[in-house]
Amino acid sequence: MSITVIGDNILHYEVTGRGSPVIFIHGWLGSWRYWWPTMQVLSSHSRTFAFDLWGYGDSSKNPEKYSFTSYVELLDEFVNQLGITQPVTLIGHALGAAISTRFARLRPDLVEGIVNVALPVTGHSINTSLTNGKATNFMGKYLQKSKSYSPVSQELSKTDSAAVLSVAEQLSFYDFKDDLLALDCPVLVVFGEHDTIVRNSTKLYKNIWQEDVNRYVIVLEDSDHFPMLEQPAVFNRLIQDFTVGDGQKTIAPKQYWHRRTR
Repeated sequence: MSITVIGDNILHYEVTGRGSPVIFIHGWLGSWRYWWPTMQVLSSHSRTFAFDLWGYGDSSKNPEKYSFTSYVELLDEFVNQLGITQPVTLIGHALGAAISTRFARLRPDLVEGIVNVALPVTGHSINTSLTNGKATNFMGKYLQKSKSYSPVSQELSKTDSAAVLSVAEQLSFYDFKDDLLALDCPVLVVFGEHDTIVRNSTKLYKNIWQEDVNRYVIVLEDSDHFPMLEQPAVFNRLIQDFTVGDGQKTIAPKQYWHRRTR
């Protein structure tokens, strides 16, 4: 367990491996912990980092920091605090994907590529149970459905529900289509076909995608909201294919567009 101090707040993070830097950012009611298996897979060729957002895991619980803007700033502060000078690959899930997308638009010089898992492209994509004050109860029931969610449910008691509600409400008014269109770096989008927390569709991405850039959309037909836990072998292979080299050697847009992967 590693910690750093940013301002008056404690930030918990974990790091493993050697090579090009990869930063993992968790989503609602999660923590760094569910990224650990993927971090280990990538550790043979990447220096992998994951941290707990304000209000989550073992980082400080400070309501003044519970905003989407603060979380984007936190990613910038984390990169500076740890002295990461090489452009990074960002792997974000749900809220974390939104943070990665906005950060990449604001600081393109610091981003090598992005993996967006369950990105809420528009606010309408987010399940209203996350924005109506019942997020903890909703996720508690949701996580009971499968033992595969144990890395998430173990951290549930550490999550400040105010952090979930505040930022979910804020993101319900956001639209990331312009951010996606503005990105020049490679982008891999992954979402579960049966996701009930962030509802996405290939139709949504077709309307905003550009064919002449390095962009890929993968639908995992046997997954819900946590593909890294539900289909770890498939998910980790996709991440490896994207992060090794320049991200273009083993993933081809025409091959993967609309592809549903088991």
